[in-house]
Amino acid sequence: MASPQQELIVRGEQVERIYINYVDKKYVVNRRYQRKLIWTIEEKQSFIDSIINGFPVPIILLADPQDNPEGHLEIIDGMQRMDAVTSFINNDFSVNDSYFDLNTFATTKDMLDRKVLEQKTPLMSREDCLSIAAYPVPLSIYEFADGESVDEVFRRINSGGRQLSRQELRVAGATNSFADCVRIVSSRIRGDTSNSTLLFLNAMKNISITNKELPYGINADDVFWVRNGILTKDNLRQSRDEELVADVIAYMVSDGPVASRTELFDDYYGATVPLEGASLDRFQAMDLAIRRRNPDLVDLDYQRTHDALVLLLAQAKVSFFQLLFPDNGVGNPIPRYFQAVFLAMHDLIVRKAMIVADRAGIINALTNKGKNIVIQEGGRWGAENRDAAVKTVLGVIQQFFEVDANPDPAKVHWVTKLQNLLTNSKTEQPAYDFKQGFLELSDNPTFDEGSFDKILETCAAIANIQKGHKGYIIIGVADNAATALRVKALFGAEPLLFGEFHVTGVEHEAKFLGRNLDQLFQMVTDRIGRSELSDPLKAYINSHMKCVSYFDKTVFVLEVEGQDQPSLYRKKYFARRGTQVIELGPEDYPALFSRFR
Repeated sequence: MASPQQELIVRGEQVERIYINYVDKKYVVNRRYQRKLIWTIEEKQSFIDSIINGFPVPIILLADPQDNPEGHLEIIDGMQRMDAVTSFINNDFSVNDSYFDLNTFATTKDMLDRKVLEQKTPLMSREDCLSIAAYPVPLSIYEFADGESVDEVFRRINSGGRQLSRQELRVAGATNSFADCVRIVSSRIRGDTSNSTLLFLNAMKNISITNKELPYGINADDVFWVRNGILTKDNLRQSRDEELVADVIAYMVSDGPVASRTELFDDYYGATVPLEGASLDRFQAMDLAIRRRNPDLVDLDYQRTHDALVLLLAQAKVSFFQLLFPDNGVGNPIPRYFQAVFLAMHDLIVRKAMIVADRAGIINALTNKGKNIVIQEGGRWGAENRDAAVKTVLGVIQQFFEVDANPDPAKVHWVTKLQNLLTNSKTEQPAYDFKQGFLELSDNPTFDEGSFDKILETCAAIANIQKGHKGYIIIGVADNAATALRVKALFGAEPLLFGEFHVTGVEHEAKFLGRNLDQLFQMVTDRIGRSELSDPLKAYINSHMKCVSYFDKTVFVLEVEGQDQPSLYRKKYFARRGTQVIELGPEDYPALFSRFR
C-alpha cells in the first residue's frame, strides 16, 4: 500500500515534451532492476507506426523519487518505448523508409543548426512528423516514491510474465547478495557496465545490445557468449546469459557439487512464492555463501577465470565452440560444455591457486574433446553428472597448470575489466580520461612535462565531481587513430583495437627510457608523490595506481576518488565539463563545495 504522502498522477504528455525532457536529461534508468534496451529495429518501427496512426499505446510508468532536487523521473515501465520515440526523433532509424524531419519543432531544429544532430533522408512527410510530435503518450507518475516501493511496483507490474523472461522476472526487485553479484558479473561479460546504477536514458543506447541495423551500442555478435557459440543472440535478449552466470556462480561458492535446474534459480533469487521451507533454506544458504566468500572476491574469482579463458581462445584463434567441436561447423549453443571447462579452470586457478604454465598445451588438449565430455540432456542437470563433466576437463588440462609461487588475488589480467572501463567512458565521460603515454610524440621524444601536468589537473578535476565518486585515467590508450599511428611510427608499437579505442600500452616507453616496467611505474608514482596535488587525494592515487596486462600490452591505471573535501592542484580547483578540464573561479566555489556536504 502506498503511504498517504505518495500520489499517483496520470496524464497525457506530448511526444515533443517527452523529447525535450529527454534532451534535458530528466529521465533516469535504475540498472539494478531495469531491463536492457533490447528492442529490435522492427519492434521500434512498429511502435512509431502505431503513434503515426493514432493507435493507443501502453501507459508508461515513472517515479518521482523522494529527495529529488534535480527533478529526475525514474522509468519503472516503458523504457523500450521511450527509447524508441527518442531514438527515432534523433534519426537513429527510419520508419516506412523515411526519417523524422528535424525541422518539425524548435528543439530538434536548434540541435540540427548546432550540428548536434544530422538530418538523414528521405524525410518523413510533415503531416506524419506533426502527428508524432503532438501524440499524447499516457504517463503515470508515482510521486514521492522511495526505493523499496519502486522495487515492489516493478515486481508487481511484471508479475504476469507476458513480456519478461523467467530470468528477468527473478531479478525484478531482487536485492540479495547473490542477485547483485550475478548482475555485476553478467554485465562485465556482456560489456555493458556503467560506473553508476543510475543512468540517464540518453546514455543507455551506448551500452545496450544492438545489431547492425542500429549502429550504436554493443553488437550482439561481438558479445563473448554469441561470438563463442555458447549462447544465441535470442538467448542474450532473454537474459539467458545471466541465468548461465548464476548457474556458474552457485557452483563456485558451494561447498560441493550442486544440481542445475529452474526451481533452484528461483530459490537463489528469492523468487519462489511463498518463500518458505526448503526454498527459504536454499535462498539463505546461497546468500550466506556469497557473503562468506565476499561479493567482491566472487567477482574477482570469476574475472580471473574468465580472462584466462579469453587469453586461451585468443591464442587458439578459434571460438569456444570451434575449439571443442572443430568438425561440427556451426551447431547448437553449448552452455553446459562452457560450464564444464570454466569450472575446471576455476578449480585450478582459484581453489588450487595455480596459474597457466602451458597455454598451447591446454589448447591442444581441449581441441575436438567436446565428444569426451558427457553432458546430461534435458532441463535438469544433476549434481553428479555436472561434477563428472568438470572432473573430465580437469583430467585433461591440469598437467598444463603449475602452482603459483607468489599468489596475489589482485594480480590479474585486465582483459574484461579494461574493456569495461573503456565502455563506461561512453556513458560518463567526465570521470574518464585516456593518454597514449608519458612521452612527447616528437622526432626526439622526451618526458612530456606538460602532458603530465594535465594528467594531474585531470585527477583533481575528476575528484571534484563529487565526494566518493570514482573515475579513472588510463595511460597507454590513444584517444584517436592518428595518435595510435604516430606511436606506431615512432616506437613500432602495434596498437590493439577495442571498438574505437586504440590500446598502445607503455612497454615501448619504458624501453625507450632504458627502464623496465617496474622502474617506469616507480618513476610515475614518485612524480605523483612529489606533485602539488592536495592530500589525501595524492596518497589515494598513489596507493591505488595499477600496472595491468591487456593481452600483450601493459597499461597504467590511475584510480581517482572524490575525497571528503574538494581537491587542489597547485592551489587551484579544477572541474570536468565533458572531456574538458577547466579551472574554477571564486564564483564556482559554492557549487563545488555543495557537492561535498
